Amino acid sequence: MRPPRLNPLFASATGLKGIGSKLDKVLAKLLRPSGANANTEARIVDLLFHLPSGLIDRRERPKLDRLPEKGIVTVEVTVGKHRPPPPHLKRLPYRVECHDKTGSLTLVFFHAFADHLQRLLPPGETRFISGTVDWFQGEPQIAHPDHIVSAGEFAKLPLIEPVYPLTAGLSPKILGRAVRSSLEKIPGLA
Repeated sequence: MRPPRLNPLFASATGLKGIGSKLDKVLAKLLRPSGANANTEARIVDLLFHLPSGLIDRRERPKLDRLPEKGIVTVEVTVGKHRPPPPHLKRLPYRVECHDKTGSLTLVFFHAFADHLQRLLPPGETRFISGTVDWFQGEPQIAHPDHIVSAGEFAKLPLIEPVYPLTAGLSPKILGRAVRSSLEKIPGLA
């Protein structure tokens, strides 16, 4: 018999913020053993033992004139002009020009919502962008950045980010949030 203070760890993951019954089924598929009952819920302890398979290091913060050929970077930029695709060519990407004192960078979004990007990236404002830099026609770009935060939110940007194995229907951000919430449920050892 386990000590009563450990019982919260064996509670359903649906008690965590953002985990409902639909997401619980996806988590159970990922976390529970294949021989487990199909109706078994994911538990907090299952999340705690779902270990990362790798890490993403976002500490590299080069100026735009020093961007690598390819790799994950975090850059501080001033948002410039938004370039939505023409109405008759919706398949073209939405582009946002950004710059710092040393160079320029284009953010690329496919199937984007213009209103959302205007709120997230207001022209003239400073933003920290983190994602995989690539080069297209000799110009640096980041397609669908992993993180976009204001200067005031920079402290919330994970500079070392765990990478967890996933399954269909589960995003890295949702699983990461669930794991962090489950860590808060660990009882003290005193």
